[in-house]
Amino acid sequence: MESRHQQPTVAVIGLGGQGLATLKNLLEEGFRATAFERRDYVGGIWHHSGENQLSALQSTFVNVSRERACFTDFPFPHGTGSYPNSHEVDQYLNDYCSHFALHPHMRLATDVKSIQRDDGNNKWCLRISTRGQLDETLEFDKLVLATGPHVIPKQPELPGRSQFSGNVLHSIAYKDPGSFRNKRVMVVGMSNSAADTATSLVGIAAHILLSHRRGSVVVPRYLKDGTSLDHNLTYRQFQIKDTLDTVAPSLAIKFLDAITTRISRQNFGELDPAWNLHPPPSLLHQVPTVSDTLIPALRNRSIISTKAPSRVTGPKTILLEDGTTVEVDAIIYCTGYEVDYSILGPYDPTIIHTEGLKCHDKATPRLYQNIFSLVYPESLAFVGIAITLSPAFLLSDLTSMAVAQLWSTKPGSPVLPPQTTMDSWYADHLEWARSIRLLSEHAKFAPMSVKNGPWFRWVQDVAGAEVERNLNYASLQAWKFWWNDRKLCALLTDGIWSPHMYRLFDGDRRQKWTQARATIERVNSDVQERLRARRLPQ
Repeated sequence: MESRHQQPTVAVIGLGGQGLATLKNLLEEGFRATAFERRDYVGGIWHHSGENQLSALQSTFVNVSRERACFTDFPFPHGTGSYPNSHEVDQYLNDYCSHFALHPHMRLATDVKSIQRDDGNNKWCLRISTRGQLDETLEFDKLVLATGPHVIPKQPELPGRSQFSGNVLHSIAYKDPGSFRNKRVMVVGMSNSAADTATSLVGIAAHILLSHRRGSVVVPRYLKDGTSLDHNLTYRQFQIKDTLDTVAPSLAIKFLDAITTRISRQNFGELDPAWNLHPPPSLLHQVPTVSDTLIPALRNRSIISTKAPSRVTGPKTILLEDGTTVEVDAIIYCTGYEVDYSILGPYDPTIIHTEGLKCHDKATPRLYQNIFSLVYPESLAFVGIAITLSPAFLLSDLTSMAVAQLWSTKPGSPVLPPQTTMDSWYADHLEWARSIRLLSEHAKFAPMSVKNGPWFRWVQDVAGAEVERNLNYASLQAWKFWWNDRKLCALLTDGIWSPHMYRLFDGDRRQKWTQARATIERVNSDVQERLRARRLPQ
């Protein structure tokens, strides 16, 4: 994996999925990279932990099929469930480390205490503390924070909270449904974690309220015909949506909203208006809630949908926004997280700046492409916070490929654009976020979002994936590819939108994966075979 060309030293902070992909892609390009993780294991949130830190429940399944949830050059192993559970993802990430020989480049059980910038020597200075060892200070040429978007729990203030005698917690502390046996539980939120938490309590808690202010479009993992949800979202569909984004932005999001709403209605039928799920927010503001069990639980009243809590009125009583009063023994907030880059001090991109730019917030950090610092773009980057409607591992893989290419000192490597171009991109990004918030008084901007089409075109071009060049019909090369290999072209555009396509084509930047084509063909064949088997009469 090492290159003969002497590349810079890089520190990577965090060894969840984002950090692992970053470490691997940097090493692959010859960087002298070291990754630091405060826990004594890799995998981040996918490693179940009883400690008061974010980790997946043992009952958690990913919301993306195994065919799309993987990295670009490392598929899930044969025998993995169609939607891997948290244990399978945890094992997958550990296997990834072993396969790419990442362990010698890791420092586990190591807390990064502080980060300072030495401008005189162009170095980042990290003071670290490894369990059982003396503190030390290390210097690196470059720094990547790969701690992701889920760090600080967000928990809204509830007036009268001091009167409540029951248990109040954020989902970060929710580890064992059994501890709520025979309790009356209010789950606050309408996110995927809220759906997972509420449904995990069915049959255990005495009464479950799902309390939310806005609705959501709920979609299943499996459709009625047996196909996985995301197998119906193809590369071609997103090409259409991205084209509409350019010529008619309002039509583009309506196109995607219509697809998801149709999927929900076809699989769950008409929803009870009393559940307050419809009309759901547009995908422009909120991702769908993926759950096969939530709607059935609402139908059989195992879970009761209510308005959001307004205030506490007694030791066990809560007044809802519609004036209803309910009695509960516990409140679990599934209200999301915020990033935390405070360790960077003045270089934290979420610190509010207004000079020369309209004011921003933590949803729109001061970064180029939601990756590169606008102050130190040549040496400070962030992986895991450029978010689109695509699988997280794919996004982190592509992001870190781009970082590795733009920071490379190899001859012929791409370079970052001028500072004025990066500043202009960020100003346009702020204006885009502002325009979304202005759509209605309840409209919100999905934190860390980037424009899907432009961002994907940029990142895969910088990485050297060559996908756009071979699949965009405005390109002569795309017509040549279609003419010479129509079967593969059809699989890429209308089959499973496989992450492996980003390692398929020849290029002079990121490494090609020689097994990409065979894996893409096998994945599509396996999916069709499973569908045929499901449809055979028993």
